[in-house]
Amino acid sequence: MTSMRYYLIVIFSLILALVLQLIPTSAILLPWKPNFLLLIVIGWVIFQPNQWGIGFAAFIGLLADLVFRSPLGLHVFLFVFIGAVPYLLSGWLIYFSVIHRSVLVFILIIFSEFLRNFMYSVWGVPVDYGDVPLGAISSALIWPLIDRFLLKVHKKHR
Repeated sequence: MTSMRYYLIVIFSLILALVLQLIPTSAILLPWKPNFLLLIVIGWVIFQPNQWGIGFAAFIGLLADLVFRSPLGLHVFLFVFIGAVPYLLSGWLIYFSVIHRSVLVFILIIFSEFLRNFMYSVWGVPVDYGDVPLGAISSALIWPLIDRFLLKVHKKHR
């Protein structure tokens, strides 16, 4: 795979994740909506840690802060903190099965949502911790599709 095509795939995956993140959903389905942007960041960090590491996670977090109009630094902190775990474990995670990586993604999303809700509660914003597992479940269920796509790209790029 040529270098230009590889970078276009990365950009396309990020744009697609951003569009999926911005698609409006009903209030009933909103807690079930996966954090597509964080899933793509986790995936790129797992499969290409030397190329897409903590700095990449920070940049995408800053992009998320600007696009979602959230307090500046919130998503940067979350994406760097959550992205650091797969970055540190990337030597092992590539050999895990998709089920094991899905469990890790579930744990990371749960932790991310708790951390985000905690930060919002510190700022005085009312939060509901009851919705935290719903987004993590849907993220873990959607992860095998993202995993398969990124694994194909990883194998072709090597």
